[in-house]
Amino acid sequence: MKYMKKFNSISFKIIIIIGFIFFTSIFLKSVSFVKAQSYTDISVQEAYNMIQDDSLYPNLVILDVREQYEYDENHLYNATLIPRLEIDDRISELLPYNDTEIIVYCRTGGRSAMASQNLDENHHFTKIYNMLGGINAWIDAGFPVWTPDDGANGTNGQSIGFTSNIFFIIMIGTISIIILHYRKSRIKIN
Repeated sequence: MKYMKKFNSISFKIIIIIGFIFFTSIFLKSVSFVKAQSYTDISVQEAYNMIQDDSLYPNLVILDVREQYEYDENHLYNATLIPRLEIDDRISELLPYNDTEIIVYCRTGGRSAMASQNLDENHHFTKIYNMLGGINAWIDAGFPVWTPDDGANGTNGQSIGFTSNIFFIIMIGTISIIILHYRKSRIKIN
C-alpha cells in the first residue's frame, strides 16, 4: 500500500511535468511564428493618392493578384496581372522592382495580403503596400477602373460580365432540368 502511494505520487508529478513541457512547447512554438508584418496595409484612398502622385512615386507598380478572368472584367489602370499562386514561378518579372513601391490588390483584400506577405518573407521585397478591401472597396469609393467595354473612363465596372453570363446559363439549365423531371414524374407544380 505504501508502495502504491509513492508510485501514484511520482506518476502524478511526472504527468504534471510532461504536461507543463508539452503546453510550454506549444506556446513557445506559436510565439516563434509570430512575426511583425513588414508590408504596409493602406486604404483605397491612400492607394489612389499614391497612384496620382507621380513625383513621389514615379516607378510605382500596381500588382493585381486576382485570376485572369477577374482582371479581364475590370482592373486598375496600368495594373500588372500576376495571380497570387503564380508569384513564386513568375518572381523574375518583379525582381527589377524590388526597391520600388508596389501596391498589391485583389477583389477584397485577402489574396493581396497573402501575396504581400509572400513577397516580403520569401522574396525580401521592402516596399509592399497591401490595398485593404481590394478592387471592391476601390469601386465603392468611386475611383476609376479599366473595363474592356469602356476603357479607363472612370466607370465603376459593374456590368454583366462573362461570369454572370455563365451563372445565368447554368441557372436556366438547372431550372429546365427540374421542370422536365417534374413533368416526367407527372408531379404538378402549382
